[in-house]
Amino acid sequence: MEYLRAGRLLRVDLTRRRATIEPTAPHASLLGGKGINLKLLFEGTGADTDPLGPENRLLFGAGPLVGTPFPAACRTDVMGKSPVTGHYGNSGLGGYLGAELKFAGYDNLVIEGRADAPVYLSIRDDRVEIRDAAALWGLDTYETPVRVREDLGDPGAQVVCIGPAGENLVIYASIMSGTGNAAARTGLGAVMGSKNLKAIAVRGGRGVAVARPLEFLQACRGLLESIREAMIYEQMHQIGITRVHDREMRGLYELLGQTWEGQETIREEAFMQEHIERRVGCFACPLACFDGYKISGAGTGTAKCSPYGDLTWDLRNNDLMVFWRVYVDCQRFGLDSRALSNILAWLMTVHEHGLITSSQTDGLEMAWGSPEAILPMARKISFREGIGDLLAQGLSKAARFFGPETEDLLLMAKGSPSDMHVTPIKTRALASAISPIGEDAQVQPHLDIVPARRWAKLGESAAFEESIAKYRARAERTVGDREAADPRLTAGKAALVRKDEDRTNIADMVGICSWMTSFMGLPVSDGDIARLLSLGLGGEVTPEDLRNASLRMHHLERAYLGQCGQTRRDDRLSKAYYDRIRPGGRPMPELGLNRDELERMKDDYYDLMGWDRDTGLPGREILERYGLKDVADRVTY
Repeated sequence: MEYLRAGRLLRVDLTRRRATIEPTAPHASLLGGKGINLKLLFEGTGADTDPLGPENRLLFGAGPLVGTPFPAACRTDVMGKSPVTGHYGNSGLGGYLGAELKFAGYDNLVIEGRADAPVYLSIRDDRVEIRDAAALWGLDTYETPVRVREDLGDPGAQVVCIGPAGENLVIYASIMSGTGNAAARTGLGAVMGSKNLKAIAVRGGRGVAVARPLEFLQACRGLLESIREAMIYEQMHQIGITRVHDREMRGLYELLGQTWEGQETIREEAFMQEHIERRVGCFACPLACFDGYKISGAGTGTAKCSPYGDLTWDLRNNDLMVFWRVYVDCQRFGLDSRALSNILAWLMTVHEHGLITSSQTDGLEMAWGSPEAILPMARKISFREGIGDLLAQGLSKAARFFGPETEDLLLMAKGSPSDMHVTPIKTRALASAISPIGEDAQVQPHLDIVPARRWAKLGESAAFEESIAKYRARAERTVGDREAADPRLTAGKAALVRKDEDRTNIADMVGICSWMTSFMGLPVSDGDIARLLSLGLGGEVTPEDLRNASLRMHHLERAYLGQCGQTRRDDRLSKAYYDRIRPGGRPMPELGLNRDELERMKDDYYDLMGWDRDTGLPGREILERYGLKDVADRVTY
C-alpha cells in the first residue's frame, strides 16, 4: 500500500483511443503535482512541439496531500506547452477535480494525441472511456457539466471542460471547473480544444491512505484552528475577498499615481450586500474565498479577487453590473478574464494615444470605462468575430498588425500580457522577468512591496525609516540581508524572490492552495507541510527536503525552457514596464526600475541558483547535484 499517493498515472492517447496505467514511483523525488507533470512534459515535448498540435501533452497532477483533510489540499496542477508563451505553460486549478482523481486511483493524468471528432473522457476508477461529445460541442461551460453528468447518469461526477473559446483555439482559453475555478493564463484551454477534448469527468470510490491517520487528523485540526485565528481569515469572512482586494487595488493605483474620474464611485460593498447569495470554497478549504452571486438578468456565478480588480480598476470601469456581465461571459465561454482585461486595457491605451480608431475595432470606440467597448469583447474573441479573430491570436500579433507604436505600449513578459496595475517594484519586476510564464501573481514578496508604499507616502524621512524597521529585521531573519527590505535598492531582491518561489513550488507540488501560507498572511509553513507529510507517508520529511524538491523542480523547469530555446535574453520586460511609478503625478525612479537594475538582479538570481550567468541556464553539475542526471544527458543547449 502506498501512503498519500495513489501510486499510478493514467495515460490516455486520444489518437489511438487507448488508455494505459503506469507507476508514479519513478518520479517520487519531485513529490507530485507540478513536479511530476513537469518531468512528463520534459520527456514528451520540446522545441519542435506545436502547442496546438497532437504531439503536445496536456497534464493534470494531484499532489500527495490532495484528497486529505489538510486545509485546502484541493489544487490540481495543469500543464502543457503553451500557445501564449510558445514554450512552458502551467496553471493551477481549484475545486474538486484533484481529490476525485486521487479517489479514482491516479496521481496524474497524461493526455496525448488528438481525437478525430469531439470527445469527452470519463474516468470511473479503473474504467476509462473516450465518449462521443458531438452533442456537447458548442455548449458553454455552465451547460456542459450538466449534460455530461446526465449522459453518465452520475450527478456526483467532477467535470472540467472548455467552452467556445477553447473549441475555437483562442490562445487565452481556460479550462473551467465549476463556476469560478479556472486553469488560465497560459492557454491550456486551447490545447484541450486542439485535441477535440470537450470535457473530463472523474468519479472515484477509493480513499487516500495515511500512515498514521489519528495523528494526521489531529494535526490537521490544529492547523485549522491556527488558520481561523489569523486576522486575514476573520477579515475575509467579515467583509469578503472582493472588498479586501478593492483596498489592495486602491493602494496599487495610489502607488502608480494613476487616478481616473469615477474611481471613488465604485461601491463594491453595496453591490455585494445586494447580490451575494453565499460564499463557496474548494475541497477541504476553510476559507471559502469565492463570492457567489445571483443577479437577475445578468447571471449566476462565483468570483474572487482578480476578476474584480481586472474588470473594474484596470479598465476605469465603475459600473459593477458591467463587471459582472462580462465576467460571466468569460466564465461561460471559457475565456481567461484577466487576459480579456489585459486586451481591453491595451486597446484603450492605444486608442487614448490616437493610434487606432473605431473603424479598426468593428465600430467600437475603445474609450476607458466604456460599457459599449467592454461588453461585446468576450464574445467577439471567444467566437473569433470581427476584430476578435485577430485578438484571439494574441496581443503580440495584434500589436504587430496595428504598428510598432502600439507594441511600445504592451505590458508583457514571456509573451504573456501583464495587468495594468502591475507595479515595477524591484522584486515584482525580477519575478516577472525570470518566470517561465511571465507575470506570476503567486510570487509577490511583501518585504519589498509594503515598504515601497511607505516610501511613496513618506519619502526620504525618519518616519519612513521608522516605519520599515520591522521589515528590515524580518528580511535579516528571512534571507540574511536587511537591505532586502529597502525598495530603493537591488540588494537582496533575488533572495526574496527565491524564498517566495520555494513557497509557491512546495504548495504546487504537494497540492495545497498557497492562500493558506504567508502569501495571504495565513500560518501554514514549510514545517507544517513537512510534519503532515511525515505523518501521512510514515517516514521523516524535513523542511529542507521540501526546499530541495523545490530546487530540483526549478532546475528541471529551467532546463525545459533551455530545450525550447529560451535563455537569459528572454528574461526581459517590455518597454512599457519601466518608469510606471508616479505617486502624485511625479516619476519616482527610486522605487521603479531601469534595465541596468534588472540585469544586476538577474545576475544575483542566477548566482543563487547556480546557473550560468551568460545563458541563465543550469549546467550538468547543478543538474546532477539535484538528481537530474537523466535530464543533463538529454539537454542540448
